Amino acid sequence: MDEPRDRRRVHQRAVPRLGGIAIFCSIVISLSALLVVNNLLTQALRPELKQILVFLLCGFLVLLLGIYDDLRGANATVKFVGLGLVTALFYALGGRIEHLSIPFVGGVDLPPVIGFVLTMIWVVGIANAFNLIDGVDGLATGSALFSSLVLLTVSLLQGKAIVAVCALVLTGALAGFLRYNFNPASIFLGDSGSLFVGFSLAALSILGSQKATTAVAVAIPILAFGLPVVDTGVAIARRFVSGKPIFEGDREHIHHMLLQRGWSQRRVVLVLYGVSAAFGLLAMLFVNSGSSLTAVVLFVVGVAVVIALGKLRYHEVEELRASVKRNIGGRRARATNNLRVRRASQAVASAASLPELFDGVIEVLELGEFVYASVELDCNGHSGLSEKASDLASGNDSRKQFSVSDGRIQWTWRHIDFEDVEDIPGSDRIWTLRLPLAGNETTLGCVNLYRPFDFEELAFDVNYLTTVFQPALTQAAQRIFQNGAAVPRKFSAAAG
Repeated sequence: MDEPRDRRRVHQRAVPRLGGIAIFCSIVISLSALLVVNNLLTQALRPELKQILVFLLCGFLVLLLGIYDDLRGANATVKFVGLGLVTALFYALGGRIEHLSIPFVGGVDLPPVIGFVLTMIWVVGIANAFNLIDGVDGLATGSALFSSLVLLTVSLLQGKAIVAVCALVLTGALAGFLRYNFNPASIFLGDSGSLFVGFSLAALSILGSQKATTAVAVAIPILAFGLPVVDTGVAIARRFVSGKPIFEGDREHIHHMLLQRGWSQRRVVLVLYGVSAAFGLLAMLFVNSGSSLTAVVLFVVGVAVVIALGKLRYHEVEELRASVKRNIGGRRARATNNLRVRRASQAVASAASLPELFDGVIEVLELGEFVYASVELDCNGHSGLSEKASDLASGNDSRKQFSVSDGRIQWTWRHIDFEDVEDIPGSDRIWTLRLPLAGNETTLGCVNLYRPFDFEELAFDVNYLTTVFQPALTQAAQRIFQNGAAVPRKFSAAAG
C-alpha cells in the first residue's frame, strides 16, 4: 500500500501500488497467443520470437526490481545499478543502438563502446523518466499510452511486425489499467509499473529504430516520450543550478507546479495528456521525412518548451532570466553606475570636513535610490568637532538635518519625494541596511540606509556598499576625528 506519509505525495488515503504486475501479466498472456494461434501473422513472427523473449525476460527483471522497491524500498543507487545491469543484458542479447541518424549529417555507424553507452543512457533514462512523472493519478499511465500508440503507428507504417505486436499489447494493457488508475485511483503503477513501462517503451523504440536510415531513429523516440523527457531534463537542470543532489526527490515537477496553481488533479492530468498527444502528433511528422525538417521542427519544439516552462515560474528559471538581464541587458548601465559609486566613495574618503563627507554620501544615496538615511558619528572627547558640525546648518535644504547630543553627531537625509513622510524608519514597506563604522579597534558610529521593497533592484552592485562605500566613509571619519585633536574611545564589550 502507498501510504500518504511523504510530503511529495498528493493522495489522501492508502492505495495499492503493485499495478506493474497487472500490466506485465496482461502483456505475457497476450503475447502467449503467438504460440497457440496459427495464422499467417503468427507464422511470420515465429522466426523472430527471440526478440519477444528478450523483451519479456529483461522486462521481467525490471519488474522484479520495481516490486522490491515497492515492498522494501530502494534508493536511487540500487535502482540505477539494477537498471544498468538489465540494460547490459538487453544489449548483450541484441537490443542495442548501432546506427544513428543525425540532422544535416546523415547516418552514422556507431562504435560498439559508444553504442553501448547510448543504449545504457537511453534505456535507464527513459525508465526513470516515467518513474518521475508518476506523481498524479493516471499521468504516467496516460502518457505511456500515447507513447505506445506512436510506436505502434510508426512500426505499422515501417513494417516492423515484432515491434507492432509488442506495442499493441502494451497499448491494450495500459488502456485497461488506466480505467482504474485515473483519478481517483484505486490502484497505482508503483515503481514496478512505472519502471517496467518505461523500460518497455525504451526497448521497443530501440528495436523499432534499428537499421533505420532516416530521422525516425532520433526524432520519433524523443518526441514520443516528450513529456517525461522534458520533465526529467528540467528536474536535472534545476537541481544542478540550485546545487541540490540530482537524484533527490522534490515537489517541483511539472505536475506539482500546476497543482500549486490551484488546479485539480484531473485538470492537470488532462492538460498533460494534451501535451503528450501533441508530442505524439509531432513525432508522426518524421515518418519518411528528411533531416532538414527534423532539425527545424525540433528547434521550434524546443523554443515552445522553453516558453512554456517559463510560465511555470520555476525559481531557477526566474533566476537565470534575471541573470541574463543583468549580464546582457543592464551590464553597461550597471558598470557605469558602479564607476560612479567608486568615484563618489573616493570623494568621501578624501573629505577634509563633515560637509564634504556628507555631500559624497548624498551622491551614493541618490545613485541607489534610497529614500532616507542617517549617519551617526561618535565624537566623545573630540574638542572642536561639534563646532565644525555647525557648518552643516548652512543653507535651507530641509532634506538634511543634523544634531549634536551627548557627544554624538546625527545627520539625516530624506529623498525629495518623501519629505512629508514622517515614519520612514518605522515603515513596514521599507528595508534597512546598517553599516557599522569602525577602524583601528575604535567605534566611530554607523550608517543606516532605507529603501522601499517595491523599488527596482539597485542600479549598482550591492556589495559595493560594503567593499567600497563603507571603508571610504570610515577612512574619512577617522581623519576628521584626528584633526579634531582627540582619540576615539576603544571598543567595549557592550559596543561590540
